[in-house]
Amino acid sequence: MYKENFYKKLVNESINPFVLFNNDAKLIDYNNEAEILFNYLAPSKLFELALAHSPHNFGFERKYINLKYTKLSFYAILVGYIDDEYIAIELYKQVNTEKEIAKIHNIKLVNIFSLIEISKSTNLNNKEIKIEEIYDVSIPEVKVNINNFLLTLNECFVLFQNSKTIKIKVNIKVGEYEIIDIKKHNVIEIECKSESKIELSKKLEEQALKSHINVYEIEGVLKMEFPMIL
Repeated sequence: MYKENFYKKLVNESINPFVLFNNDAKLIDYNNEAEILFNYLAPSKLFELALAHSPHNFGFERKYINLKYTKLSFYAILVGYIDDEYIAIELYKQVNTEKEIAKIHNIKLVNIFSLIEISKSTNLNNKEIKIEEIYDVSIPEVKVNINNFLLTLNECFVLFQNSKTIKIKVNIKVGEYEIIDIKKHNVIEIECKSESKIELSKKLEEQALKSHINVYEIEGVLKMEFPMIL
């Protein structure tokens, strides 16, 4: 019983999603990280992924494949079964270690709303676009790399240049934070939505990575998230 409880707790505390199915695709067990993943990917899709990459014989097989589900990225999966009744899958999460140790260079305090206005003026002012802004003006000045942040905003707004309307929302995410150097930081979210679906560009993803901004698209809404470093 002790071993069973110990391994159960160990799996639950893992940063990697773990899911156990039976052969009818029914969820038998999963850990805390898998529960988070279910917000972005249906369990049935995970079962299909497990079947597609299951080993030919009883046992376990690890495969290195890049997977991204909105804001969650993974670099490998482990799939295994020891009988015909159950199959398990574990996804190995990508961790941005550079951000974890806060190696964000040349950061300065700045009003992010000013940067948004600069980027809007550069990319959208000559367009006949109706822009709706919903800003949480209680957000203080935060530390960012100003040049990289502006370049990321530019790549974002370029995607909306052919839109008729844009809704821009900036707020602090409730109940979410990032840990940098053992300190908790709130998360700021910039959300952009148009009347038509917008897809991420490779340039935006690459620039966001340089800026330590998590960018993703969900149901046609473009979201950018970054830690509120004061």
